[in-house]
Amino acid sequence: MFWKTADQVIQQEIESVRVRRVILDQLEGGSKTGKELREAIRKDMFALALEAGQEGVTLADFKVTDPKLYFNTKYLEDTGIIISRRDSRERQFGLTPWAIQPVRRAIGVNRPVLLITSMSRPEDQRPFVNWISHQEEFDIVKLRVLVAEGTYRRGASRNLMRHVPAEMEEKGKTDAVDKRTYLEKLFEGAWEDLPLDAVGDFDTSIPGDLTATYGRIETTVQNNLPEYEIVVDLSTGPPLIPTALSLVAMHYSLTAIFIRHHSGGSTVSRVLPR
Repeated sequence: MFWKTADQVIQQEIESVRVRRVILDQLEGGSKTGKELREAIRKDMFALALEAGQEGVTLADFKVTDPKLYFNTKYLEDTGIIISRRDSRERQFGLTPWAIQPVRRAIGVNRPVLLITSMSRPEDQRPFVNWISHQEEFDIVKLRVLVAEGTYRRGASRNLMRHVPAEMEEKGKTDAVDKRTYLEKLFEGAWEDLPLDAVGDFDTSIPGDLTATYGRIETTVQNNLPEYEIVVDLSTGPPLIPTALSLVAMHYSLTAIFIRHHSGGSTVSRVLPR
């Protein structure tokens, strides 16, 4: 049996029915009422008429009936792409969380990036900071570094700025100063400790709980997905964290990367989406 990816499902919908593309485009920006969706569809019909060279038409010439809207929203809801709820006298529509990122890719919307990574040891900081200081592929504006509780006990520092490459220390250069300011803002508040009973510790025979680790990461994803594109880094971290990250990435169709650090720099492989 051939299973379609989330991206393929969304792409098929926006290419097959114009009204559904308009609906999904509107909902990418947040929830909308049926009235707001009807108006967006109406404006799109008017724009298409003008593009086709129709003369003497006005916006008032176009109307979107309740059955037309219902047919398309019901189809998208049955497919699991959107959800709806009754709010006072209006029905509110929104994207299902798993559909947010595929919709963005399909309609060409770019959001600033929240990068979620993990580290097992203090030594992981230097190569990661070196990569993030030089990378230009992602517009990273927010960072979460997941670690197990107690990883940085015994005085190990969590000051990522101390690992910024030497060229970023050239205070006289405007671009270097701008880069340091960017990194300082990015690293501030980036660390997040996950409970040891969830993440586990193989050295001390704490088995951990993959479901609990997944749940903690999923909450972060759900809270940030409406505003950010979320990219997960599977390169380092205690085993359960990258495993949970990969599962969350598959469920929400997030971009997952693997960074290989080497003497000449770093190489990034995109693991997901396929």
